[in-house]
Order: sequence, then C-alpha cells, then structure tokens
Amino acid sequence: ELEEGTVIIGADTIVSYKNEILGKPSDEQAAFETLKMLQGNTHQVYTGVTVLERKAGKWVEHTFFESTDVTFYPVSREEIQDYIATGEPMDKAGSYGIQGLFGIYVKGICGDYNNVVGLPVARLFHEMKKSGINLRG
Repeated sequence: ELEEGTVIIGADTIVSYKNEILGKPSDEQAAFETLKMLQGNTHQVYTGVTVLERKAGKWVEHTFFESTDVTFYPVSREEIQDYIATGEPMDKAGSYGIQGLFGIYVKGICGDYNNVVGLPVARLFHEMKKSGINLRG
C-alpha cells in the first residue's frame, strides 16, 4: 500500500494534422510521408496528463490536456531523408522531436513549448497548485 500523499503522474503526447492522429512511424517510409505532409504547414500537439493522489486511503484523479500549434518551414525531400537517416524520428509521435535535429525547421509555435517536448510542466504545476498539491516539495 502506498503512503498518504503519494503522487503519480502519467502523460502521453500525440500529434494531429487535419484531424488525423499521427503516431510513431512504423518504418522510414511512414516517417517520410508524415514529415512531407507536415512541412510548410501547422499541426497540433496534444499531451494528456493524469495525476493520481493518495488521499484518505483512496486515489483522487486529476486529468487535463494541453494543446500547442506547431508550424514548420518548407522542408525539402533531401532534408527529410537526411533527418530520417539519423534514426531520430523513429520513436517519436509525428516523426520528429522539437528538441532534436528537426527543431531547425520550426517556424513557430503557439502555446507551450514543453508540451511539444512531452510534458506541459507549467500547466501541470498550475493544475496541481489549484488542487492543493505542491509539486515543489
């Protein structure tokens, strides 16, 4: 049994373009098709977060999501192929990581950068503060 006040945080991130969810690529061709589609356009990154808090012998659930728009500059076929050759896109939703090598093609974002990385830290802190949970210890 976990002790009173225990907090468990779970989060997952997806990329969406034109109302289609873009998961992790199944192979290099899927990564290429995804990045070709996203280049020169704006897409959305959503992270869903659930926090479980052990309170009075029960688990109390706090759930929210954050959304960020990401816009890419145009990216050439060769640039996409060179990026895929690094292997970086293969374990990433949307076939890229904003904090990685593909970040140089980001024209701009509207929203929380950390959400695109994978955890909207400021929103998490704010939501927990509203619920009386101090994540700073």
